Amino acid sequence: MISPQRAISEIQENFSSIKWWRDRVFLPFMIGPFTRFYPKYPGYDEAVHVMNKEWDTAIILDACRADIFEEVVDTGAFDSYSSAVSLGSHSSEWTRRNFVGQTFDETVYVSANPHTTLLANGTFHELIEVWKEYDTVPNEINPGEMVQIAVEAHQRHPNKRLIVHFMQPHGSGGLVTEEGSREQRYRLTIERVLEHVFELDGSIDGKTVITADHGELFNTGIRKKLGFDTHVPRLRFPELVNVPWAELNGDRRDVTAGTASTTDTDTDEVEERLRDLGYRT
Repeated sequence: MISPQRAISEIQENFSSIKWWRDRVFLPFMIGPFTRFYPKYPGYDEAVHVMNKEWDTAIILDACRADIFEEVVDTGAFDSYSSAVSLGSHSSEWTRRNFVGQTFDETVYVSANPHTTLLANGTFHELIEVWKEYDTVPNEINPGEMVQIAVEAHQRHPNKRLIVHFMQPHGSGGLVTEEGSREQRYRLTIERVLEHVFELDGSIDGKTVITADHGELFNTGIRKKLGFDTHVPRLRFPELVNVPWAELNGDRRDVTAGTASTTDTDTDEVEERLRDLGYRT
């Protein structure tokens, strides 16, 4: 427990910092107890453990919330569609709760998100770090390149499950050059990345699901100043935890187990990319 002297010193040093009040006072003492003692936000019992579901390819759209997905996308184009509850409101939470402490040696993970390396390195048969291979901010990686890398991964490992983690619509970058609000660009990004999702599904066999690690907030005013904007860990707002779950059926793969492998990526490199994305200050 922090000493009274230390607490007084911190308050004096950070009194004018809204971010400090949010991170050190509001979230731990107001939001924190709520999420600890009432973790079962609506739908929590049915929250999706991705690896327990039936699929051959899982496509993760980073920060894609269900309600806007449903407004932008023709959900009738899927064999089935429903919204689902994510295990996290942030990539780190979602990654930790779905993968950490387990081994999935029957799965190849193609990821544009550095959190996969930071938290789940050594978990999969192969982790393909697209964010590392391309010298750019991860949410600017062209999804067409992701499709190509994913198809090549499937060709090398035809009897493995495949996770393909796009960074779109996170940051609304890479696909949209039009003027408009962040939410308007976000909507366009969802629409355009779906073209590449269907391209990927048509290029490989098996059953495909499309979902997200978490959602997104578009608050303004005092909520934004308090940090309740974009996506924040430990918050259980519906806009952050309700994600799409779309299925495209296909002939199922004969999936076989293998061995897990670990990349040699330096942690400092991961942290640098997370700063580029705004996850670190």
